[in-house]
Amino acid sequence: MPTYLVERYWPGVTSEQLLQALRRARQVMEEMGGEGTQVRDISCTLIPGEEVVFSVYDGPSASAVQQLNERAEILFSRIVEALVVTREHRIR
Repeated sequence: MPTYLVERYWPGVTSEQLLQALRRARQVMEEMGGEGTQVRDISCTLIPGEEVVFSVYDGPSASAVQQLNERAEILFSRIVEALVVTREHRIR
């Protein structure tokens, strides 16, 4: 399954706002899974000084990841396919 990086420019975002958004996303992931579209969250990084959030997802397509974010009402700037290097130095 491909991996996607979601870049978010999110002025004024707080860690609590991000956690609320991630909870909404988890709920939408479950709904989408029940509908036959599996999207899985891998990681999320908030850089408060830059007002930027980077999220990494596995999913069947960029449009599925976009649908997840739109349904969860989480703003995003762009979604791009990415390669993730694990601690074991494996590319996923």
